[in-house]
Amino acid sequence: MYKIKDILVTTDFSEYSASALDYALSLADAHNADLHLLHIVERPRTKGKRTEKQKKTATRASEESARRKMKKFVTERIEPTVSVRQVVLSGHPAREIVRYARSRSIDVIVIATHGRTGLAHAFLGSIAEKVVRYSPVPVLAVKPPAVIEKLVTEEDILKSLHITSS
Repeated sequence: MYKIKDILVTTDFSEYSASALDYALSLADAHNADLHLLHIVERPRTKGKRTEKQKKTATRASEESARRKMKKFVTERIEPTVSVRQVVLSGHPAREIVRYARSRSIDVIVIATHGRTGLAHAFLGSIAEKVVRYSPVPVLAVKPPAVIEKLVTEEDILKSLHITSS
């Protein structure tokens, strides 16, 4: 049997990532595993000329803001008795998630997917998709109920099965 000791759940502090957190909390409880909550601050894309010092200052300010949001997110969503390692890193999200998983011997990654399709997906890419592709460990990609309801309706299922509703 596969032993799950460390679970990594990513967050962007949205309702989407809150759904992923719920799954991760259930897994952690069932396996008595440690939970790592990770947020990645993307380094600012700058137009014009900024000095290296200005870039570092902007990144530090973004990281500090993310730490405050993380603390609030944890307080609102996780019982005080649950131990969770709160981590804020900077860089490219998919790369940093995979790097963190490798460096901490994570057993499973739980990540939300926003359910974008078509042009939005093509232009924005998918962090979840990249994590699934490059992760050294299993990845549980969670679609929040609201996304599932938008993507697949009962009517869609009936049409696919060639069943007419009466």
